[in-house]
Amino acid sequence: MIPWQPGYRADGALPRWTEGPGAGGTWKESPDDFVVVENPLSEPTGEGEHQWFRVEKVGRTTLDVVDALARAAGVSPDAVGYAGMKDRYARTTQDFTVQLGKPIEALDGYTILAATRTRKRLRVGQLAGNRFELRIRGGDPEVARVRCAALKASGMPNYYGVQRVGGEAPLQGEAILRGGGPRLNYNQLKFTLSAYQSVLFNRVLARRGRARLQGDLEVGGIPTGPMFGPTMDWPTGEAAELERAVLAEAALPNDAWQRFPKLTQGTRRALWVDVDPQVDVVPPGPGGPSFWIRFSLPAGSYATVLLEEVL
Repeated sequence: MIPWQPGYRADGALPRWTEGPGAGGTWKESPDDFVVVENPLSEPTGEGEHQWFRVEKVGRTTLDVVDALARAAGVSPDAVGYAGMKDRYARTTQDFTVQLGKPIEALDGYTILAATRTRKRLRVGQLAGNRFELRIRGGDPEVARVRCAALKASGMPNYYGVQRVGGEAPLQGEAILRGGGPRLNYNQLKFTLSAYQSVLFNRVLARRGRARLQGDLEVGGIPTGPMFGPTMDWPTGEAAELERAVLAEAALPNDAWQRFPKLTQGTRRALWVDVDPQVDVVPPGPGGPSFWIRFSLPAGSYATVLLEEVL
């Protein structure tokens, strides 16, 4: 059981967009309380050298599925493709591809919901988003409805969640950018540097909130914030002043980003996302009162951030 702590956010007490006491309650008492289904960018072609699977997993990581598929097909895990990492302590559905190898008809410990073939490997980031269904035990569903309605009206702050900015990763990334830090393999280095970029993004968003600033760079009518790096597009005017102030406060060496040009190129990220969460009360039962929050988010946005606003 994970009790919700009002006011908690990764990277310090980042401001909420909703006001007053939250709905309260606990979540993730079991994996079935956290249901995630990928919304793919495209469907498989039905032919090609890659086997394609839609797999449901419970209590396992995405990399566990990768290893299981690789063993079943008799290929290296490098031959297995997927669009994104999914939580372990959850019931999740996501797509995988396996290049060549033996045909797979079943996978011990997992449910194959659909299987066919496709021409291209799935790569990280190739998904439209995710659909979430989160069961909250206890708490006040009416307060949750009010706060969900507020988020529908204002959008949800697009903070990076604790999965990205929690733990040691951003601290290691900052140390490495300063010329120190631990020695890491390529994937570890990529994650730690990205985690620190994410912390700086969160700081910009926390400082400006829902404000629209002169000089903003927008995508789809929504202002964007910085994932700092040497090739990042800069806004102008007030928006640029705020972002440069946050970067200056970090006091990084002048060549920090240039030392890792392929890993810290820099990009822009929407500062908030549109969301339409729905609250459904569960009939009373032996597990006590509970309700579901159901919503979709684009790829790269965090369900935990929405929960921080609601609970």
